[in-house]
Amino acid sequence: MVSAERVTLAGRLGHLFRVERERRGLSQQEVARRAEVSQQHVSRLEGGRGPVSSAYADRVFAALGLQIRVDAEAVGSHLDDAIGGAAANLRELQARHVQDLHQLTALAPKGLRFVLDGPCAAVLQGAPVAARHIDVLMAEADVEMLAAWVLRRSMRRWDERTREFSGYYADPRDPGPLRWGDGMVELRARLVPELPRAVLVEFDGELLPVRPLPAVESDHPEVARVLGRLRERPDLGGQAPPGGSGESTSAASTMV
Repeated sequence: MVSAERVTLAGRLGHLFRVERERRGLSQQEVARRAEVSQQHVSRLEGGRGPVSSAYADRVFAALGLQIRVDAEAVGSHLDDAIGGAAANLRELQARHVQDLHQLTALAPKGLRFVLDGPCAAVLQGAPVAARHIDVLMAEADVEMLAAWVLRRSMRRWDERTREFSGYYADPRDPGPLRWGDGMVELRARLVPELPRAVLVEFDGELLPVRPLPAVESDHPEVARVLGRLRERPDLGGQAPPGGSGESTSAASTMV
């Protein structure tokens, strides 16, 4: 995923560590025990927060049975590679987002209203952003509907302290980030006073309400970074950067 957490070396190191830890089915607490460090230090490492010494990085990666290999590359290479890969598989990425959306809404309450936002909305409008989670905008007045949605799916809520999804305080009416996962799909929601106007994007005969690309770009750094790079190097995406064209509609609804 091309995101803000992976721009710095510390951020990319933390992302790599989290991926490898989760691949082995280990909790932060278990890794901390093996490395003889605190769970808070492991959380800070995964979040890319603060400087990381080489000795400390060697120690925690060794707890996963890994060692770090260092290399150098041209500035922007990791972003160029991610854009190129996403552009080559754009149709597959779009289909995957739609499939994840269908899975999320399978048990949603009738009358659920939202507008797709973030990398998902960008991908559906042709931007090669390699991200899997589903972002939605929902009206503040529909928070009860959001609560019914996530509780009906028994989704786990993101815990900023442990940097993991947990089963506590999943109700969006309780304090905490509006971010949930069930091991297969991740949902991120943002409540706004009113649903914004949307663009209807057609995919395999289905019309999907998405936030216009310029608005997505202004709010989501990972999307802005990809589109900015494409303006510098349009050859990466195989075409000019997408402009977010489509049919505009009033506050869009997805009716389940």
